[in-house]
Amino acid sequence: MKKQLLLGTALLAAISAFPQNASKRAISPGKENMKSVFAQKYAAESIEPKASSTNNYGPQQAPSTNETAEKNAATSISWNLLCGSMNTYGMLVSNTKPLQYNSKLNAVSFIHRKSTSYQPSIPANSNSGNIVAEISTNWGTTWDSTCIFADATNGGRYPQGAIYSPPGNTNIANAYVVGCGPVTGAGTTGGWLGNWYASKQLGTYNNAPSTAPDAVQFLSSSLGTYTAGWGAHGFSRYGFSVTDDGKAHSLACIMNDHNAFSGMRGVAVVKGSFTSGIPTWTTDSIIPSVVIDSLSDNTMLTDIQMAWNDAGTVGYVCIPGALQSSFRSNRNYQPIIYKTTNSGTSWVQMQSINFNSPAMKVVTDHLYATVDDTTMTSPFMVEYDMTVDMNNNLHLAAMFCSGYNNNDNRIGTIQVFTTTTNPTDRYKWKHVNGDRPYLYDFVGNGTSPWVVGLIDSIASEGPSASSGQSGYAENPWDNTGTNGAKLSVDQRIQLGHTPDGKYVTVSWAESDSSFIPSFKKWNVQPNINTRAIAINSVSGAFTSFSSYATISTNEINITKPLSTQGTQNPKVVNRAMLHYMSPTCSNATVTTGAVCTPTIAEVLVPFTVTNSQPYAQLTNNTTYYSSARLAFSFACVTGINEFQSKNSVDASIIYPNPAISNATVKIDLSSSEKVQVTVMNLVGQVVKTVNAKGQIGENNIQVDLSGLTSGVYMVNVKVGNSANTKKLIIE
Repeated sequence: MKKQLLLGTALLAAISAFPQNASKRAISPGKENMKSVFAQKYAAESIEPKASSTNNYGPQQAPSTNETAEKNAATSISWNLLCGSMNTYGMLVSNTKPLQYNSKLNAVSFIHRKSTSYQPSIPANSNSGNIVAEISTNWGTTWDSTCIFADATNGGRYPQGAIYSPPGNTNIANAYVVGCGPVTGAGTTGGWLGNWYASKQLGTYNNAPSTAPDAVQFLSSSLGTYTAGWGAHGFSRYGFSVTDDGKAHSLACIMNDHNAFSGMRGVAVVKGSFTSGIPTWTTDSIIPSVVIDSLSDNTMLTDIQMAWNDAGTVGYVCIPGALQSSFRSNRNYQPIIYKTTNSGTSWVQMQSINFNSPAMKVVTDHLYATVDDTTMTSPFMVEYDMTVDMNNNLHLAAMFCSGYNNNDNRIGTIQVFTTTTNPTDRYKWKHVNGDRPYLYDFVGNGTSPWVVGLIDSIASEGPSASSGQSGYAENPWDNTGTNGAKLSVDQRIQLGHTPDGKYVTVSWAESDSSFIPSFKKWNVQPNINTRAIAINSVSGAFTSFSSYATISTNEINITKPLSTQGTQNPKVVNRAMLHYMSPTCSNATVTTGAVCTPTIAEVLVPFTVTNSQPYAQLTNNTTYYSSARLAFSFACVTGINEFQSKNSVDASIIYPNPAISNATVKIDLSSSEKVQVTVMNLVGQVVKTVNAKGQIGENNIQVDLSGLTSGVYMVNVKVGNSANTKKLIIE
């Protein structure tokens, strides 16, 4: 949504004006078991589907004339055809990282399953188990493709990967593409058998994998014994990266039954160490101590993720689960974080985000109390992603909904609600002011307490993929999945960073409910929205989000850009399914404004969108690409744009805007002055007045907006003999 949200701790104070946990009651809520939802969402086909599509593009097929690739002009967005894939399943998991930008070589890579028209030189019964890498050295103007994995017996699935460049290399021909993913039996044998790992030098582009010894490996997950450095693991499809120390990283599941994708016990941190272009793969295991429910299941999800700094020295692993040591508001599926500071030699569990603390009221005050204990909430993490900034601190962007119980045997059951416009369907949020899907940025490092900032509110949520559940009928995908399942259409939160770590990029998918039939809140016409987070120059500990980072005041819709921002492609407008954002983008080009005008940071960010028309899971799906040049605006930020003129009311800032029940006027003064803030409606009537004695330095003046109806207001800020009027929207 187009909102101007969050610039500092004052916003946290404004939001915490909502009722406290003890008074937040769940009024006749329904409930939903999220563990079964996640099990379906992250399960996958283990039997080779039959592709049945024509008129689709393969990786080496030229696009049609109206989709010819074009160079991006400054601050522009355009979408062009990239490739096709046999079906949707290679892009199903948002925590997979198939799209990557290598800043050392200025090259973009995208790893995917082959299309119907791509014919590797191996037996035809391998069908869709072949993995292809797309490579561009000009930000997507042209692409080369090359096959990196092909096996007639073991079919590759859920591919992810990146480019490895040897130290000091500047030639793409001397670099290697490396990737991995799970393996299933080819033909109709089915079952999850293990994982594929592959690398290939980029000097030659052809339709066969590398023949170099150990360049292509299949590693079974059901061996009796393993060689030194290896352990059983499955689904090596999460959080891929290649770091500057010459290591490739992937995250995999450790399960009771890898073949059946069941019994989650922990994670395997997979590391590939390169020697002469061939990685040697090893694993380390992390097994958290979690609650065991009545079915003797570990309370953790397969929705795992990993992020590293570019140097490869500091890394973080996240496992959503309920720790044995957790209590009250923390006893639910929440991020369990492990950190390494020695390149993965050892991992230490970090202190959890403490949702029992006042610092987290920005989250918990938007949730509803459990039915077992009405004095507490039980946040359930539904979606997230991670990245690491220039200070080696972790950013975890996440959404939370309200847990139903705090009973160990019912952990993972959430509250569901109806909306005034759609009283028959059940939603995770009520979609009213103060109760929407909110996207937060949590920052932590294991030393300083976790801090949190509000990135944005989101207008929609994912419809069900299960027959008979809310939103299933509106879900536009066909029902060719197991038991009539459709595909999930979630927010697919993605985080990335500039190579220098000074800026963090964030994207998510949402639909404008104004255009959805009956104004329903389902994410069935998704577009991708983006913001950026500027990292302040803070050394040592930090105590608040605003002292550490600043969120851009503008939000950019990159699949439905304004006419001044780029060219819309009807193949992606309102159809931004299964999108990925590269975890690394270009460094920012920064323009610092004078007299406290906004700082503009321009970054070039790779994105992909995958869909079909009509939406069909098992047919050849098409992927579109954009190197989106995004100009993010930041209002007068310490460490980014110093105030050059004091006591200027023109430089005052009102946030959040739109606001709900509180707003803050921020102004910097060079001398103590009286500040008067007057809120007027559009006919000039004064509805609120706040007088404050301004002090030297930064002043944050709180304005209570309770009692005011939604709409547009004018805010007059007066300091001494100077005054300025700004527009404020109240939701």
